[in-house]
Amino acid sequence: MNKIFGTDGIRCLVNQDPLTVETCLKISKSVAYLLTSNKVKSKRVVISKDTRLSGYLYEPLITAGFVSMGIDVILVGPLPTASLPILIKTLRADIGVMITASHNTYEYNGLKFFDSKGYKLKSDIEKKVENIIFNKKKYSKITNNSPKSGKALRLEDASGRYSEFLKNSLNKNNLIKKFKIVLDCANGATYNVAPNLFWELGHEVVSINSTPNGMNINKNCGAVDVTDLKKNVISKKADIGFAFDGDGDRLIAVDEKGKTIDGDKILALFAKYLEINKNKKLKKIVVSTVMSNLGFENFIKKNLKFDLIRTNVGDINVISAMNRNKSFLGGEQSGHIILSEFSNTGDGILAALKIIEIMSKKNSKTSNIFNLYDELPQIKINIPYDKINDKVRKKINLLSKNKSLNKKNFRFLIRFSGTEPLIRILVEGPKISEVKLLANKLEIKVRSLID
Repeated sequence: MNKIFGTDGIRCLVNQDPLTVETCLKISKSVAYLLTSNKVKSKRVVISKDTRLSGYLYEPLITAGFVSMGIDVILVGPLPTASLPILIKTLRADIGVMITASHNTYEYNGLKFFDSKGYKLKSDIEKKVENIIFNKKKYSKITNNSPKSGKALRLEDASGRYSEFLKNSLNKNNLIKKFKIVLDCANGATYNVAPNLFWELGHEVVSINSTPNGMNINKNCGAVDVTDLKKNVISKKADIGFAFDGDGDRLIAVDEKGKTIDGDKILALFAKYLEINKNKKLKKIVVSTVMSNLGFENFIKKNLKFDLIRTNVGDINVISAMNRNKSFLGGEQSGHIILSEFSNTGDGILAALKIIEIMSKKNSKTSNIFNLYDELPQIKINIPYDKINDKVRKKINLLSKNKSLNKKNFRFLIRFSGTEPLIRILVEGPKISEVKLLANKLEIKVRSLID
């Protein structure tokens, strides 16, 4: 093990490095030291989690690490990741920790850290954490030798605080119509708060995959698999369906005809219709990643005349670019949607509420309001691997830069996933037949390298 953080915090198989018992304690103590060393009094951290079984392992572990450093811990139980920046602010905390592996199945878990302003840790802080953990001399110096430890308590009204924030994000000048909505909660962190919130707002709610048992999170459901959601939207004759991932920071929608609405389409809708109500300093710049469809890019730049900035994959890259450019809107095709007027991170429930707000205003069917542009054909291939040495990794990275493999008006990407052992291939172009040929060619080349 020579690296701990990936593209979105820390993530791996349960009980494997870097999420062993010993390393978890080191991680929490190192983060505590780096983020609170300049503060004398009232050090506190908010810890949340999703619904996976190993949350029962990592919640007390992370708590112990912070408490040992003299920091008070506020435990809020299963809540979406997006609730943490809100709770950090209202509880005047120094740190927030989300115990989650996001869209992965229950065999995985992970840690997402937030600073006192509700932003995910910057890469320089992550590197400092790694330097401490991998250096016994440095790690020995951060130990708290005082007999005074922190304490831990559970906050019972955390869900209500988050719900009130979401309700307050709605434009009070708009009359919200009542819709029939199917919610797929992925047996994850939104299982309780999302159905209750939409019901309280007066909608007819059909909730599916909202009975977590610790092992069914993201299993053939939620934002990673909308098959069940499509069936329910059509059979229940719903106006729209919303699918969240395990920690609720992603949103994929389904229209009344059962057609999938990905993050690109949601970003396009918001770019066209969403009003920036309060913050006049925000600019009409949209930030997306290299995965976004060229049809989406043409719509943003040519139809709406907005600037579009593309980043590497990972919502932290999107958020960083949004902050630098004072952008009002950013996200990923996978469903991370960041509305900087309201939140510092992706929030699936917030995005769903804003879609409902636009649907109410436009008074039109879901399929009509999302009929914004034609997508170019895309093919995505995931190739799993066990171990890859640096030499092979370098060859694969060079392959992704080989322009001789590309054709005019086509593009392809080959990248290593930052959250699981996968090589991801994306091919996009005007003709599906030629997209398939190029995708097949690239897959054969990559497999030959790893074999």
